[in-house]
Amino acid sequence: MDLYTQAAIYLDAFQDDMRQNFHLISNAEYGDRRFPLYGVLQIEETATLLQRNGKSAISYEFCYFDVCEQLDAAALDDYWNVIEDMSVRYVPWTERSHSFSMLSMVVLVDGAPDKALTKQLRKYKHEEKRKKPEDGYGWCSGRLCIVDMSTGNCYTNRHGSALGNRVKATVRRASVG
Repeated sequence: MDLYTQAAIYLDAFQDDMRQNFHLISNAEYGDRRFPLYGVLQIEETATLLQRNGKSAISYEFCYFDVCEQLDAAALDDYWNVIEDMSVRYVPWTERSHSFSMLSMVVLVDGAPDKALTKQLRKYKHEEKRKKPEDGYGWCSGRLCIVDMSTGNCYTNRHGSALGNRVKATVRRASVG
């Protein structure tokens, strides 16, 4: 099975799993490029302990999916730069109700990244916390997950382990299906 046929099966599985909670956009534009899938999740927390100034706190996840024919150091840097840019474009820092935002990228590849790429991936870190009105409110974290479709293995940066665990469940289902 070729890369794009297999990737379509995985992307369909991700859409099925995310459809209930995420607003999904296929073939999503981001700057001058397109990603096969984008999802955004907004959660309003109304529990008293999570409220901010008597108002509910709102959390977000912004997640792009892509298929990469040749994953190398430059491609990995490019994906990380998109995550960094997402923090500027998407995180609603000025909203007093902003609790946190997860900035996620899932990249489907055919073959495991080599040790140097895995080491580079683990080092990526983006985490911001803001507490002052002039700076903004809440925090955000960047997560990058590389999925080897030939084995179903997931490789993540340090903050991406929870994303990797969530992705593995879908990957197992897509592999069996």
